[in-house]
Amino acid sequence: MTQILGALAPVFLLIVIGWAARASRLLSDETFAGVNRFGYFVPYPAFLFTTVAGADLYGTGAALFLATCITGFLLIAALALALRFAFRDGPAFTSVYQGALRWNGFVVLAAAEPLYGPRGDELIALAFGPLVLMVNIICVAVLARWGATRLVSKRAIAAQVLANPLIIACAVGLVFNAAQVHAIPVVTDGLRLIGQSAMPLALICVGAGLDFGPLRRGWTYVAASAGMKLLAAPLVMFAVARLYHLDPVTTAICVGIGSTSTAAASYTLAREMGGDARVMAGIVSATTLFSFLTMPIVIGLSGAPAP
Repeated sequence: MTQILGALAPVFLLIVIGWAARASRLLSDETFAGVNRFGYFVPYPAFLFTTVAGADLYGTGAALFLATCITGFLLIAALALALRFAFRDGPAFTSVYQGALRWNGFVVLAAAEPLYGPRGDELIALAFGPLVLMVNIICVAVLARWGATRLVSKRAIAAQVLANPLIIACAVGLVFNAAQVHAIPVVTDGLRLIGQSAMPLALICVGAGLDFGPLRRGWTYVAASAGMKLLAAPLVMFAVARLYHLDPVTTAICVGIGSTSTAAASYTLAREMGGDARVMAGIVSATTLFSFLTMPIVIGLSGAPAP
């Protein structure tokens, strides 16, 4: 457990730095909002494209690992959809849904090597393309259906999906990977440099965006979403990994992916597509705060071996 805490400590330190920078008024709220939007449209897509295009999708054990991740997230998506029966407010439900499904891959990737060894970096990077693509398509469809700017036509929903920068980056990366074009001279190097800022930027923006105000008024939304994200999701991932007979290290990686806090990009998407941004901020804040406690416990119980 001490080793797991040590591996996650630098990640949470960056989140605390982001919170301290905003609390001390080092940068204004408007500036942080601009930085977060910039990250959503530039460094995050650059990181995703270079990571997905360069990933070894055909390596030993890759197919079974990806099948586990995809199956697990589809089950979580189905479970989260059932929450619609409890929450009739459409925009608030979309935030609960995003909070339950979206994962902050940067948290577990930043700690991958000390947690799991060299194989951790490789497999988590491998998961980014299919999972980010699939999760974003599902969340955009849910927002288009139940968000405040409700879209009912399939064409309008498809337009929102095709306009999402994270979906575009993952899709193009997968196309390049399938074509065995893992790098483009000069272009890939430039995108990789931009993408290197994505991980620290994302974690700092998570800290800067912490907002605990909605926890008092919208606590039922926050509690339901956080319970799904921090408790149900890793349990589902563990169950699917056992069903597919993954080895202990790969099982622990799947559980780590499932145990992360909600991605801060969900707040940007909620604002862009008519979700309840205030509830979304509370969910991101709550899952980030409580993941300090739950991630080490869940990853430890998964049987993660010392790297």
